[in-house]
Amino acid sequence: MGTGRTRAPRPARLQHPGRHRHGPRAARRLPRRTLVTIGIAILGAGRIAHSHAQAIARSPHARLVAVADRDAATAEHFARAYGAPLHTTDIRRAIGALGVEAVIVCSPTTLHHNHAIAALEAGQHALVEKPFAVDVAEAAAMIGVAETSGLQLMSGQVLRFMPMFSFAKQFIEAGRLGSPVQSVERRLTFRRDQFPWWKDLPQFLVSHWGSHSLDILCHLLDDDVDQVLCSGSSVVSEFGVIDDFTLQARFRSGFRSAIAMSFTSRFPVHDIVLIGENATLQFDCYRRVTVDGEVVIERADQQMMDEGFDAQLRSFVGAIRGEHALESSGSSVLRSLAALAAAEASVSTGQPERLGTEPLAT
Repeated sequence: MGTGRTRAPRPARLQHPGRHRHGPRAARRLPRRTLVTIGIAILGAGRIAHSHAQAIARSPHARLVAVADRDAATAEHFARAYGAPLHTTDIRRAIGALGVEAVIVCSPTTLHHNHAIAALEAGQHALVEKPFAVDVAEAAAMIGVAETSGLQLMSGQVLRFMPMFSFAKQFIEAGRLGSPVQSVERRLTFRRDQFPWWKDLPQFLVSHWGSHSLDILCHLLDDDVDQVLCSGSSVVSEFGVIDDFTLQARFRSGFRSAIAMSFTSRFPVHDIVLIGENATLQFDCYRRVTVDGEVVIERADQQMMDEGFDAQLRSFVGAIRGEHALESSGSSVLRSLAALAAAEASVSTGQPERLGTEPLAT
């Protein structure tokens, strides 16, 4: 489906005040009134890309210009569904397409680093889906290119933008939770789909779903993980990757978290209980949140997801337009990436893994 609105003239690329130009396509600062919409290219037309394309279609400030996917038929079908003028198997053609100001990277995790840097070096802002990168080193390289070029680099941690977790963040910052004590998360489902790119990530489910779980705790509590212990196994995967695991994390404040995730459960459930000294938050993902058993936020699950993707896109576009500082920056996920790396090491060794003492988030 298309956006249902007339295509706006190509907005000029911009850069934050005081930043210097880098490269032939680098951004330049222009008056905000010239920025009617931001042209976006999507790299990778898999499942999560549809959520981003739908958010773009709902936004008055963004339009989908191009889509790239390794499979030509997939790219063409996606472009037709969302009204993108260009579809291609060449990411550089999509990045450099006329009218593109920013890129959303939805390709497999192992390609995030290369695709994000290709976009940044071409002068394009980038939103990178979770997991942001394979490891902290790749993430740091991406962040370095963004800082050098003066471009926005955002991590797609959509949970931060959902109404249920936005409420929780405000609730905790207001001191209503009291000192956080512990949390328990269950994310159990029954899935038999198999994607070949999973074989490149031996601890697949730890990083794939664990990236949401650890990031939202770091974000809500503004705390870093100190130690993790993770155990898992490959139950149904054709590629032998981890698809069932339990994770225990201890944070520097003393807060504790227990997480269980599985692709093998005939009892599907996804909930989080967050216990504080003064209150208990319970999240029925992604439908409602209660405080001490009383419902305070409730949506249909698709509406909750849509509102999260819409808010995430507004944050990205607003930062590009110079309206506010970027939320969920690439650097803000370094601490959860470090915790994920420790969890992946722990699942391999069977031993607890300690993290460094220096904060990674900036």
